[in-house]
Amino acid sequence: MPRKKKPSTTANTDERKKTVVHTKRREILDDEGWTHVVEAPNRKGKTEGLKTTLLLPGGDFVLNGVSYIARTLEELKQEFEHWKKQWEASPACLEVKTLLEEGQERRNIGNVVFLGMGSLQNSRREGRRASATQLAALQTIIGVLGKGVEVVLQDPQYTDLDNEFLGSLGYKVVQDPEAFMGVKEGTLVYAIHCYVDVYKAISAGPRPAVLIGTDVGNFGRFES
Repeated sequence: MPRKKKPSTTANTDERKKTVVHTKRREILDDEGWTHVVEAPNRKGKTEGLKTTLLLPGGDFVLNGVSYIARTLEELKQEFEHWKKQWEASPACLEVKTLLEEGQERRNIGNVVFLGMGSLQNSRREGRRASATQLAALQTIIGVLGKGVEVVLQDPQYTDLDNEFLGSLGYKVVQDPEAFMGVKEGTLVYAIHCYVDVYKAISAGPRPAVLIGTDVGNFGRFES
């Protein structure tokens, strides 16, 4: 008796088998404090076609369009000390000390005006590092100048916690434009990466003994 043939499972050769690839979503926080949603295939070895969507800044609150992270005073101190140690171990720290110790100007410096430091609560990690490094450099400068030098700081991005911490270090935090009024011939002005208007305001008054800024050449150009 002849065997019956089994029904063909490939009767329609034009139809192709459909493959469903499931994906997993992951949230990744980058170094700048941004949260990304990443979709990746569930198959091993399939890394092409990854999609990244920018969700939101990794801050806890926003003031005047700037994103900040929540910190306690102790947490803020600990992070500052971390960046301060890195600064003190850097060649730049030694260079600053040498320049000030060799310069005659330091003998005539009676006060320090520090502008545009930024907030130690910035939601961007790189922003906090830059601000903490500038503050650590300020402490290096004051260490060379000696005790008794008045230090005034001004930055619109300071939070109440910034003001509290800086005040605990013995510094005076003021509001614009009070800091500019304190610039005299015996002043060291520390203003790194500030806006042009800041340097213009400095150049409009008495010429300070020392200006630590992004481009000292701007000073002469503003006076012309």
